[in-house]
Amino acid sequence: MKKILLPLFASLSLCFCTFAADYPAGSINLANATAQQVLPLYKEISGLELVVDSRVKTLRVSITFLSPETKSKAELVALIETALREQGGIVITHLDDKKASVTYNDALPIKKTKG
Repeated sequence: MKKILLPLFASLSLCFCTFAADYPAGSINLANATAQQVLPLYKEISGLELVVDSRVKTLRVSITFLSPETKSKAELVALIETALREQGGIVITHLDDKKASVTYNDALPIKKTKG
């Protein structure tokens, strides 16, 4: 089983995440991370090429996410997409099996998280 060590810096916290077939509870811990920190992690897990809207590249949002229980890759991808959408107004649309569009929708309601 191939494992990848990926460092992710999230304001005031550092998370070293090890990825395998399943993702144990707490293996991904993002505290007040920016979209620019979350998207490379999302890309690594999903394996998708991301086409990122220029507004997303400059967006200042705070994403907090802790992987709940052991999740498959597909479930984890969906949970990160939900966190990005609900906490930052960032929408990921799958274009095909290799590519996804990442856009910002300022009309979406944003949920504040405790973090």
